[in-house]
Parts: sequence; structure tokens; C-alpha cells
Amino acid sequence: MSERPQPPPLADAAPARGDPRRRRGERASRGARAGSTGREAAAAWALAAATAGSVLAVGAVHLPVLLAVAATILAAALLSMDFYPRRPSDLRGAAPAAIALALAGYTLLQAAPLPMAWLEAIAPATADLWARALLPFNEGPPRFASVSLDPGAAVVEALKWATYGGAFFASAAVAARRGAPFGVAVVFGSALLAAAATLGHGLAGATKVFGLYQPQFAAAPWHIGPLLNPNNLAGYLNLGAFSGLGLFMMRRPILPRWLVGVGVTTIVAVGVTSASRAGLGVIPIGAALFAALLWRRRAGDDGPAGAPLRLKILLVAALGSGVSLALLSGSDAVWLELSERDASKLDLFSSLRPMLRDHLWLGVGRGAFESVYPAYRTDVGNVVFTHAENFVLQWICEWGLPAALLALGALAWALWPSRMGVTRSAVAIGGWTGAAVMLGQNLVDLALEVPAVSLALAVVLGSLSGDIARHEGRAAGTRDAAPLGKPWLAVIAAAGLGLLAAAAGLGWHDIASDRRAVLALQAEAPERALAARGAVREALRAAMRRHPADPWFPLVGAASAWATRTESPIPWIQRSIERSSRNGRAHLLLADVLSARGAKEQALFELRLATEDDPGLAAEVARRAARWTRRAEELLRAVPQGAAGGPVLAALAGQLLAPDDREARLACAREAIVRRPDAVGPRWSVADALLGALAAGDAAAACAGEQRAACGAEIEAQAREIERIEPATYLATEVRARRLLLAGRAADAEQLLEEACTRVKERVPCLKLRVRAAGARSPPIRLGAAAKDLTNAACIGPSACADASAWLGDLMAERGDWGAAVQHHERAVAAEPAEARWLKLAAAASRAGAHAQAAQALERVQRLRGGGDPELKRRIDEERGHAVSPLLKP
Repeated sequence: MSERPQPPPLADAAPARGDPRRRRGERASRGARAGSTGREAAAAWALAAATAGSVLAVGAVHLPVLLAVAATILAAALLSMDFYPRRPSDLRGAAPAAIALALAGYTLLQAAPLPMAWLEAIAPATADLWARALLPFNEGPPRFASVSLDPGAAVVEALKWATYGGAFFASAAVAARRGAPFGVAVVFGSALLAAAATLGHGLAGATKVFGLYQPQFAAAPWHIGPLLNPNNLAGYLNLGAFSGLGLFMMRRPILPRWLVGVGVTTIVAVGVTSASRAGLGVIPIGAALFAALLWRRRAGDDGPAGAPLRLKILLVAALGSGVSLALLSGSDAVWLELSERDASKLDLFSSLRPMLRDHLWLGVGRGAFESVYPAYRTDVGNVVFTHAENFVLQWICEWGLPAALLALGALAWALWPSRMGVTRSAVAIGGWTGAAVMLGQNLVDLALEVPAVSLALAVVLGSLSGDIARHEGRAAGTRDAAPLGKPWLAVIAAAGLGLLAAAAGLGWHDIASDRRAVLALQAEAPERALAARGAVREALRAAMRRHPADPWFPLVGAASAWATRTESPIPWIQRSIERSSRNGRAHLLLADVLSARGAKEQALFELRLATEDDPGLAAEVARRAARWTRRAEELLRAVPQGAAGGPVLAALAGQLLAPDDREARLACAREAIVRRPDAVGPRWSVADALLGALAAGDAAAACAGEQRAACGAEIEAQAREIERIEPATYLATEVRARRLLLAGRAADAEQLLEEACTRVKERVPCLKLRVRAAGARSPPIRLGAAAKDLTNAACIGPSACADASAWLGDLMAERGDWGAAVQHHERAVAAEPAEARWLKLAAAASRAGAHAQAAQALERVQRLRGGGDPELKRRIDEERGHAVSPLLKP
């Protein structure tokens, strides 16, 4: 007897064909699949909107935009929970997202307040900064403080990393359904939008981004766009360009091939014209890497056998065309930027060693670099470094060495080419190459600190990771696991919303906004007196509690204390100097305080320190030093040693203009020439001082008696050196012409200037001197021609034309030629009808006897003032009376 299996129990038996239970099950399955597809589409388009919107909204660096982008990514990640494959083999695809979320959690821990005793034990340098933060207020250390020296910034950074993790997860989930090309195409399209927007702003000569946002720093022409920093723009465009290469190489492209080729060409062209040296330098490296990986690629489902030939065509047509277009259209400014040899980043890297020693293990907290680094900065100038310009050093400084090394190791393991299946497809090769190129560039740039750039990187890498799950799922023939339950989704949503709320509450007072708020309150202080000063003080206390390491807020407190004389500024200055190793403005303020207290020698020494820290203060230092003393030996105490003192000496020579200061001026100018032989200004000051001595005759000891010939020889020697150093300047000609005028050779001086003024860069000052030389001739037969040449040269714009015409009118008035004075002042008011110019015309017309014209000019002034000026009305009536009186004579 044959055996057969027993039928299953009734409850487990499959429904018979036509059974209502089977039809209901099929409908439920179709509904679930349709719902999953709808959620997948929603997640995909939310991801695309966040990626494109973040870069177009100025890189999402402003908190409101970042909050909107983060909320969109959170929604995409929650939607993705329902359809992301969750087989054990797919967990590696979510590893980068888990690492990003872990780093976000660690960053939040850095911002958590700890008892000061704990902080002193684990981070003594950080605890000391917190303890001394409010010393200018005579306040002791706080009871609780965080590892982060900018807790609000740390919370915002945690939100960024959570956003990157959510973007990676959502893009991986979408790629598990649609494949990698969708996410890669989103980044390519976003890069193309950024390039087109930058190109459009350049063509329009725009100074605002989309006509709305005014950059807070001076952006160069053709650098106005969504990503204002050229290095950030170049990094983003390089990622998009290599993503486009991968899309172009697909056997069945999701976009028209011609469109991708044009897009890559445009992106590369704009990337080159961004003038980022690092961004341009990594392009050939990326192209070589792309070619090598494509050569090694195994035969896949989206690459033709003729890929090497297509690669050659692509590299020539797209990369070559883009570079050629940039080379042909590049301006002189672009090439100047590319050829610039700025080594400040090397100084930055070397100056980080002391900072790392002080905060090696736990760091200063993500986002706190800008406020902490000034204490370790070694380069001179009033410069703010917001980032370390190297993402590895940035992470070590802010997270500490252990966390940074763990983060680097974990991300390298999770994103290794073999784990990402890089050689599986051309799209994967293009996306991974773009990511590698961006990481390489960010060893000397800061683009990864811009949320839009890191978000695009997460989308590309997440898409490659999800594509692995898609291919492995097909091979295994398995289905997705059941979606997460609603309680888990609620927990994740609550955590995300909580982080958004914390960032909105604590991150709103970032260091830049606090600076603007303090400046705004300080501007009101003179008007609102005590109330405003109290508001400034409270704003400073709050800002210094939020940013305890920053040197700028104590400096503002010192300036406020000195201006109001309500307290000593010394504790404030001391705190500011402690927190900035290069603090020229603090030393300048300390010099003012010391001078007011009678400590002149110490004040002059502080002036010297101010210029050593910030050479841009040379003019301010010279003004103060010349006000405090006129003795050359004392003035030299305010001058740095060596070539660094040259600008201060030159500025001092420009301050000492009185006849009694001639000897001190000559001493400063000659010392400046010794220190900086190629500086033109001090040589002109020597010649100018000697010309003044020659004009003074025997009264001037410098050129008295037998010294006159030696003075003349030195003047000519300085003129020759000026001509050699800067041939295009008119200063050498001016010196020679003035010497000729002193010798009574006005005709020779006018002839010299007539020829020279056609080739010098300062034509208007040169032509003014020519007019004076022509007026000094007897008779002044060339004065009219010289005046005409001046007006022709100056009248390229209304304001310049009015200034030159008014100058000529004043000169003619000095000569007593009132008719000519009237003509020139008429031209001045025609070009720029300002009140002062109408008054000059009225005065000249009155002296020339044109009383009716004088009355009309005064009437224009009356209208400008809105009427009701009795003195002006009296003058108008008087001029009218003078105009009428000749007609009344018998």
C-alpha cells in the first residue's frame, strides 16, 4: 500500500480557488504593496527636494534652512522604514547611517552640562576656560559646564550628523527599490543647478544671491551663487561632475545622454572658473581613478563592452570641453586667484599642535573651533578662521583624538570600495570617485562643514549602499521584512523632533548672531545712555556664557567700559588678550588706556605690539603715536623691528606734515626706506619734505645754505627710484615738476607734465598739477588748454566731473578770474547739483557781477532747504537789488 502525506489541518489549509478569504488576502497584499510604493515615492522626492533645496538655499548654513532640510530628511527616513530591506545581509548597508547617528549622540554628550569637579578631572584645560570666562564680571566658575566650549553649536552639529545619517538611510532605502541611479542623478542635477545659478549670477553681475541674500563678506565677481565660497562650490561641483560621468556610462541611461554630457561640461567649466586650486587639482586625479576603476569593472548589467572607447570620448568631450570653456572665458581675476601662493593654511595646520595638546582626548566640542582657535593662531592680521581646513584635524580638534580615530576607522570600513560594490556598475564608480575626490580635496578645504555638501555626499554613498541590497535581494529571491511597528516609528519621530527643537532653541544664538546682537545694542548705547549700557552688559554676559573661549566679546566689553568710564577696561582687555595670541585691537585699546594714565612709554610699546599682531593697524598706530609725541626717538618705540615696521614708519611720515616736524618726518621716512627699499611712499615723503625745505629757504635747516644742492640731488635720486619701482605712477613726475616750479621754470614743468600725464595711472592729480604749472607761467597762455584736458579726463562720471570742475572754479577764484570761476562752477552744479556747489556758484557769480545768476543759484539752495531761511532770503533780495540797480541809473 502506497503512503501519502496527511492533509494539513483545516485551519492551515490553503483557501480553494475562488475562496473569499483568498480574494481578501490578495487585495490586502496589493494594497500593502501600493502603500509601500507610495511611501517609497514620497521618500524619494522628499530626499530630492532636501538635496536640491539645501544647496540652492546658500548651502543650508543658516539655521532656519537647516531645520527645514532636517525635518524633510526626517520625514523621508520615517517613510523609508516601511520598505528598507532588513535581511541580516543588509545590515551593513545601514552601518554608515548608524555611525552618523552615533556621532550625533556623542556630540550631544559633549554639550551635556557636567559638575565642574567632573570636568576638571576629565578635561582640565576646558574646565579652566569655563572657570575664567566671567572674570571681567567678577564672577567665579559656574557649577555646571560642558565638554563643549560652545554647547549651542554642538547641538546644531548633532542635528547635522543626524540629518546625514537619515539622508544615507533614506537614499539607501530608495536605491533598494529604484537602484543607485536615482540618488546619483539627484546629486548631479543639484550640482548642475548650482553651476547654472552661479553662471547666471555672473552674467547678470549680481551682488546678491537670487537678489535676496547679501553676502556678509566681499565675494569676488563670478563667485556669487548658492555656494559663495569657491572651495565649497568646487567640491560640490566635482561630486556632481563624476556622478554625471557614471550616469553617462550607463547602458540604459535614465537621462538623455546628450543632456548629461552638456551638464558635465557646464559643471566642469564653472568648477574651473571658481578658481579653487584644490578643487581644480583633484579633477585629473579623479579622472584617472574613474578610468582605472572602470577598466577593472566586471561585466555588469548597465555597462557596454565598448566602455573604454566611450570613456575616451567622454573625457575629451565633457571634461576637455568644460576645461577648455573655462580657459577661454577665464578672466584675469580667475588666473590671479589660481596663481596665488597663499601659505596661510600651512600656518594654520602647524598652529593646531598646541590646541591639540590642550584638548587632545575630548576636544573642544563640535562647532567650537572658531571661538577657541584664536588663542593658538600664529599668523598676523585681523582674521577669523571658522574651521581647520582639514576635516581630519577638524574632527580631532572638536571630537578629540579617540572619537575622531574611531569615526574615521568606522566610516572607512563601512564605505570601503569592496563593501560598497564600487566596480559593480559605472554609476557606482562615478559616485564613489566623486566622493573620494571630495574627501581628498577636504584635506585642505572645508566643504564638508557645509550641510548641503555633506548631505549630497550622504545621498550618493547611501544610493550605492542601497543598490547592493537591491542586487543581493534579487539574487537571493527574498522579500522585505515586515515594517517597523508604530511604537518604534513614534520613538524615532519623537527623538528627531526633540533634536530639531533643541537645535532651534539653543542654536539660534550662534557666535555670529550674538556678535551682531551685541553690536546693535552697542550702537544704541550713546542714545539710550544707562539703559542701553546695561543691555550691552547683559548681552555680553549671556554671550560669554555661551561662548566662553571667544576673545571678541571681552574686547567689546573693554571698549564699552573705556567709552563710558564706568569701570576699568583692564580686566576685559586681559581676558581678550588671553584668548587671542594675535590681538592687535586689544593692544591698541590698552595703549589708549595707558596713554590717558600718563604711561607714555608703555603706551608706545603697546602700539608696537598692536602692529606686530595686525599690520593693518599701521595708520591707526601712526595717528596715535604722532598725537602723543613728535620726537623721532620716541616715535621709534611704537615701530616693530625689521621690515614689519616699514608701514608704520611710512604712515608716521605721512602724519608729520607741519614745518616743525620736518626733521622727524625725514628720519621716519629714511628709516622706512632702509627697512623696505622698494616702498614708494617713504621715498615720496623724503622728496616732499625736502621740497618743503627748499621752499622755506634758509629757514629750513635741512636744505639751508650749502645743503641746497645736496637736497636737490637727493630729490632727483628719490624720483629716479620711484620711477624704477613703479613706472606707471606720476609721483616721480610730480616731484620733478614741483622742483622745476620752485626754480621758477614753470614752462618746463608744464611741458613735462603735459607729456607725462598721458601715460600715468593717476591722470587727474597729474593734470591738476599741470593746471597749476600752466597758471604759474607768465603769461598763462596754456592755462585754458590744461583746464580743458583736466575736465575731459575727469568727466567720466557725474561725481568726478563735479569735483574737478569745482576744483577749477576754486582755482580761478584764487586767481581773481571770476568769469572762468563761474563757468567751472556751472559745470559742477550741472554734473552734481548739491547745495555746497550752488553756494560756490552764487559766490562766484556775485563777484563776477552776474547778480541775477547769483540770485537764481541762491533760490535753488532755498528750495533744497525747504524754504524759511531768513538769512538766505536776505542774500537773494540783495543780489536781486544789485541786478536791478544798473537799470535804474539815469
